[in-house]
Formats: sequence, C-alpha cells, structure tokens
Amino acid sequence: MKLLDFFRKSSELYSLEREEFVKGLLKLCAQFLSAQRTSLWNVKGDILFCEYMYTKSEDDFIGGLQVKKENCLEFIDYLQKERVISAEKPFNLKISACMGEYLGFRNTQSLLIASLTTEKGELTDFIMCEHDVKKAYSEEDICVLLLSSVYLKKHYERQRALFIANMYKVLSAVNNIVLKANSKEEVLQQLCQIMIQVAGFRMVWIGFLDSEGNLKPHYTCGSVEGYLDEITINIYDEKLNKGPSARAILEQKVQVNNDTETNPDVLPWRVQMLKRKYLSSCACPITLKGKVIGTINLYSDKKGFFTEEIVGLVEEVGRDVSFALEHLDTLKNIQILYRAIEQSDEWTLITDIEGKILYANPAVERISGYSREELIGKTPRVFKSGFHGREFYKKLWDTILSGEEFHEIFINRRKDGSLFYLDQIITPIKDDAGRITNFVSTARDITLMREIEEKMHKIINYDPLTNLPKRDHFLRELERNIKEKSDSTIGVFLIDIHNFSAVNALYGYEFGDRLLKSFAERLMTLPGFWARYGDDAFIGFKELDSKEEIYNLLKDIFKMGELKLENFNYRLGFHVGISIYPDDANNTLDLLHAVEIALRKAEEKAPGSFELYNEEEKEKLLERLKLVEELKTALEKGEFLLHFQPIYSSLDLKPAMAEVLLRWNSERFGFLQAGSFIDILEETELIVDVGYYVFEQCLSMIKRYNLEIPISINLSPVQIKREDLPDRLSELLNKYRVPAELILLEITEGTLIEDLQKAQTLLKVLKEHGFSIVLDDFGVKYSSLSYLTRLSIDYIKIDMSFTKEVDTDERVLNVVKAIVSIANVLGAKTVAEGIERRSQLDILREIGCHYLQGFYLGKPMDIRDLLKLLRS
Repeated sequence: MKLLDFFRKSSELYSLEREEFVKGLLKLCAQFLSAQRTSLWNVKGDILFCEYMYTKSEDDFIGGLQVKKENCLEFIDYLQKERVISAEKPFNLKISACMGEYLGFRNTQSLLIASLTTEKGELTDFIMCEHDVKKAYSEEDICVLLLSSVYLKKHYERQRALFIANMYKVLSAVNNIVLKANSKEEVLQQLCQIMIQVAGFRMVWIGFLDSEGNLKPHYTCGSVEGYLDEITINIYDEKLNKGPSARAILEQKVQVNNDTETNPDVLPWRVQMLKRKYLSSCACPITLKGKVIGTINLYSDKKGFFTEEIVGLVEEVGRDVSFALEHLDTLKNIQILYRAIEQSDEWTLITDIEGKILYANPAVERISGYSREELIGKTPRVFKSGFHGREFYKKLWDTILSGEEFHEIFINRRKDGSLFYLDQIITPIKDDAGRITNFVSTARDITLMREIEEKMHKIINYDPLTNLPKRDHFLRELERNIKEKSDSTIGVFLIDIHNFSAVNALYGYEFGDRLLKSFAERLMTLPGFWARYGDDAFIGFKELDSKEEIYNLLKDIFKMGELKLENFNYRLGFHVGISIYPDDANNTLDLLHAVEIALRKAEEKAPGSFELYNEEEKEKLLERLKLVEELKTALEKGEFLLHFQPIYSSLDLKPAMAEVLLRWNSERFGFLQAGSFIDILEETELIVDVGYYVFEQCLSMIKRYNLEIPISINLSPVQIKREDLPDRLSELLNKYRVPAELILLEITEGTLIEDLQKAQTLLKVLKEHGFSIVLDDFGVKYSSLSYLTRLSIDYIKIDMSFTKEVDTDERVLNVVKAIVSIANVLGAKTVAEGIERRSQLDILREIGCHYLQGFYLGKPMDIRDLLKLLRS
C-alpha cells in the first residue's frame, strides 16, 4: 500500500516544472520514509554539489553545499556499481572519506542513497535520505527511493525533450524571420521574443561591441529586472572579460556558465544574477563578414541547463542569425548599388550571354532616347550607326567571350536618328564556376566633347580664310603618307604668290583676302593634298606615277593665277619649289627643307618660274651634319645651360612654379635656343642622356638653393618610350632627397596618343612615384578630348597658338573656355603659355585659367635671377 500510495502522489507532481517537481518529490520522500532530510546532489566537475535539500524540522529547502570530488572517487565508483546504498553509523571508509564531515555535522545515524546515471552508467546525480536514529531500511523504503530516482531521470528527460522540441521551433521561426525580415532590428527583436515565448528562457539580450570593446545591450526580452543597467562587460578589461559573453567574442565560439553559484568566471555579476534567478547562462557569437560583432546571451533559471545538445542548437541559432545579418547587409549593399546605378549620369546596360538587354538605367534612356521598355529583350544592335565595320564587332566579341574587358569609343545612333558617342567598357560577368553569364556595359557620354573636338580640329587645323589645312596639319598628312606608302614617289610643291603685299597695298586687305580665297578654292580642285603654308604661300603633295606628272601639275597651277572677281580680272604670278620623295629626302622635315631651298632658287627668277631641289643644294645640309657632331660632345663640354621661365598663379600673379628650358652655349655656333637643336637631339637619341642631365641638374639646384616651388621638366618622346624611365627618375629623386611634389613632368599630347594603353600604364607608374603630370601642346595636333578621361593628368597646358588669338578671335576664346571647363571637370589645372599682352592676361584670368606663363609676365632667366624673383 505504501509504495502504491507513493506512486499515486508522486505522479501528481510530474507535470510541474523541474524546480517545483524536485522539491515536491524530496518532501514526499521525507514523508514516506520518515526522514529528517532528503536531498538531490549533482556530480559536477571537481565537486559534489547539493542542489536541493529538504529539512523536515524547518519544513524548508536549502542548497549550495559542496564536497570536493577528489575525496569521493571511491564513493562514486561504489555508488555506480551498487546503485543503491544503505548504511548506519559508523559509516564505511568510502562514505566517510567523501561525506564524513557533513554527516558528522548533521549527526546522521542512517542513510539511504539511490543513484542517477547516464546510459553509459556514469553517475550524474544521487538522492540521499537521512535519519538521526539508526534505522534498518526495508525493501519498500528502497523501492520508494529508487522510484524517486527514476521519476527524476524521466522528468529531466521529458523536460529536456520538450525544450529540444521548442528549440527546433525556435530554429524554424528564425529561418522564417530570415526569409521575411527587412532589417537587422526586425530579425533581432523577433529572435529575443521567440527565445522567451517558445524556448522559455528566463531572460535574453543581444549586444554589440562598440569601438572601445564594450559589449552594449541593444535588444532585451524576459525578466531583465534592471540587470543590464548594473553590469559592465569589456573584452579588453581583464576583470570584466572572463564571463561567457566576452569569452564568446574573444574565442569566437559558444561559451557556457552552467552554475552561477559556483562558476568563478561570473563572479563580478554573480550577486545580480542570483538575485534574478539566472542560475545558468550561455553566450553565442554573432558574426558579420567573418568578424565577431556581438553576442546572443541566454539565461535559464535551471542549473546545468546548457547540455551539449542544447549548445549545439544554440550554435545553429547563432549561425542562422549571422547568415540573416550577412544577407541583409548584402541586400542593403545591392540596394545602394542599384540606387547608385539608377541615379548615375553614366550609361549602364546589362545583357545576357547572347546580348539580349536585361537592364538599362535611366541614363541609357536619356542618352539614347529609347525607353527601358523598348530596350528590354532587344540587343544593342538597336543603337547601331553603321560607322563600325565587321572587324570592329569581331574584335569586340572575341575579346569579351575570352573573358576580357573591351574598351573603345562607340559611335551610336539615337532613336531620333542623331549620333551620340560613348567612351564604353564592356565587362564579362562570371559565375562561381568561371562561366560567363552576362555582360555589363558602362560608358560616359562624350558627345559634347566630340562636338567641341570637331570645332577645335577645324580651328586648329584649318585656315579660317581659305578653309585649307594649316601647315602642321599638312606635315602630319605628308608624314602619314610617307609611312603608309614608303615605296611610292611623292612630289612636294611649295607655291609663293609673287609680290602679294603690293596687291594688299593697292587694293586693300579685303580684296587681297578675296583673291586668296578664290585661289584656294581653285587649288582644292587639283589632285593631291593642299594647304596654306603662310600669308601668301601654299603647299601640297601628290603621289606620282611618273615624274612627268610634275610638269602637268605645274601647268595647272600657273593657269590658276588668272582670277576674276566681280567683273575684275587679275593675274597672280607664282614661284614654285619642288622636292621629291625619296630622291631628295626620306623624311618630312628634310623634304620641307629641300622644297624651301628649291623655292628660293625659283624666286631668283621671274614669276612663273619653278625649280626642283638638286644635288648642289644638299651642300647646305652639311651644316646640319656639323651641328649633329657638335651636339655629340656638347654634354661632355658642359655647354648646356638651364634657364627657367616662371609660371604665375592667376589669383595673385605671384610665381607658383617654373618651367626649365634648355640652352646651348656652343663654342662653334654661339648661344642657341632649344628650337635650333632639339629635333636633332631627338633624331639621334642624344636626348636620353641630355634629358637625364636636365633632370639631375634641376634636382641639384632645388636641393642647393632650397627651392620651394615646383619645377616643370619636359620629357621627350624618346625618353617616354624607355621602360626604365620611372625607375631612373625615382633613383635620382632618392639621390638628391628631393620630394616628388616639387617636380612636374611635361609630356606632349602627341606622345601619349601614339600608344594610349601604354601611356595609361606609364602615367599610373609615374603618379605612384609621386610625380605630377602636365599635358603639353594640348590640341595643337590631335585636339582629342575623349582620351583625357583615360589618363591621369594634373595640368593641361593651353598652347600659345590659342593664347595669341584669345583676345582677338571669339572662336578661339570659346575653345579656350571649353578647355578650362573640361579640365575642371577632370580635376586638372590649366596653364596658359605665350602671354604677351595685358588683354590676354585679363581674359585668361577672367575665364578661370589657373596658371599663366609668357614674356609679358616673365622671360626665361638663369637660376640667379629666378632666386632674386622668388625673394622679391
């Protein structure tokens, strides 16, 4: 009856939470066994710990007693084997060695112990019943205690199974949150609530690290009771970084406190934790981009709550939360990127592998005139203008299908039929396996630049009166033809109108201009390429099938002298000089030299005369050869000198920098400026050694005189082509310990245009060494603006050919304004050279040119005069 009655009453306790169940069961055992004390002990670490003890005399519970495990090893082994122990005082050595001191203090005369073990037979807990009188325990007494141990184990397993089920519900809920949440706040606040409502934790908080290593609470749920206001956790403070939360961050893994009462790591917070029944706790790290940024902190009102299985589930929650934060961060970045592309002024187009358009940003709509809806599903052929041939598109597809970027200027056609220009890069996009899945086109609309280029090209390369090419444009065309048709015979014709100054004097300049324009129109009808060479001189070249063609062309030229203007007949007289490629010379400059000599010979005769360059005239070229020989020894003799022309700030007209200019004080030819010999230095490649000499001398002077303004040094095309140029310059800088900021490197536009890709690489390396780059002769030859977007340029020099007409020709002024404006857009400064009048200075300052140079402000001078200028 006793056993059945115990079974019935203990079953009524089964639905209670663990603490109430354990207390109820211990009290019931005391009643049925008439015991003075019943208790539940845990085997933990290196101690035996009394979790709960019921004392019949006080009808109350106590706990917290500890016994060192090292004294109990034989007792534990004994209990594991026997499972039930009953004993009377005096107790055997195993019991006495372990619990003798406690039993003596309690005056225990008899005891009955039942064990709780794992499936492997390892002791985890035991129930002990104590009597203050000697008692022989019956089989029924033993059964009551055994039944209690079974109930304890089953109840624990039931509670554990229930919690595990709830934790899986938590995981499912977290995964659902991850899929639906739109913000970090939403994920973490809902996680807190789920941990309390579903998993049944007493308290949950989520904290993040600040810059000083403090773990600050951001989200809280459950029985907080002001706890977080009274604690401080800092991962760098030795006194405050021993707890689970700090260790989880430092060790980057879950940390457990399974017994607040005994764990020394939670000592700084123990009182506050016990006050709120936080009997065990756990901290799980939260990571973002591989770095721990905070922790999820869980508190239970049960000791030993965080088993290995539960910790595993907590780790999984942590991984899900970290994944959610990564996902939201990625989503946020994608949204930012999308908004950036949508709001960008630059063209962005995405296609599939077949070229079908999947996305076009508003810039594409604005630039092309097509709506997004009209473009989706089509291919970029919709923009095709017909200006690019089959080879262009073959190169494009070969490049991008190989996985490489394709960068080129595209001429496209808008919906309304007008043309637009794109500086476009097409980039292949690859998946994780390296397969190309899409193509992205990004581009800048350079249509306005192209229109300005065309206007600049016209102004720079064509004479406004006659519409004929100017001298420099002619020379470039002649050089190109010689390179492309090196096996051909080419005739060069230089025409001078006889005594044209008399026409202007007699009839006025307006009439003279009309005569020139009329003659130019007739000249353009002749075969070949014709240009205006001077005020009253014209030049042309033609590929010759035979030298007899020379005379036929001369007949046509002389006939053109008979002009009729408004019923007024006038006859022009001509002298013509002729040189032949390759008979007279094999390069452009020598051909020009030869034709000028021939013209001078013709001018010694009457109008209507012509002369071919002949062998006798070559004697004069010997002087040039002598000049070459002298130049070869000029460096050794120390005949080269450096002069400096100051460059002034437009703000206060004070010297801001200076350009170094080379001079030759020749023993044989006297004092010569660079224009007299620089071409020879280039042709003979003597310029390499001379260039480094100039660079080193500049560094020496900067060091010696403590110059504080930058010095601009010209680099020749021959130097630019040397691969060791950046290293050589850097070595000289290090030798003299001069900061690179004090050196500006001037490079001509033509040098960069020859190989734009190589120029990009070179400028990047020079910039990495600290040099600033000045673009010289801008617009003089190529007038191309689109390439500027690819080059890292610090200064753009406005050539003196523009400067000299900026105050007299409105078209030139507009071009200069455009250059200043474009330089500002590109983040470059402008330097105007060749200023010779106050009016030029005032206009250039007014339109915002940054720096000014020219004889009006300061002529080239030696270093002593430069120092005086700077001191003044």
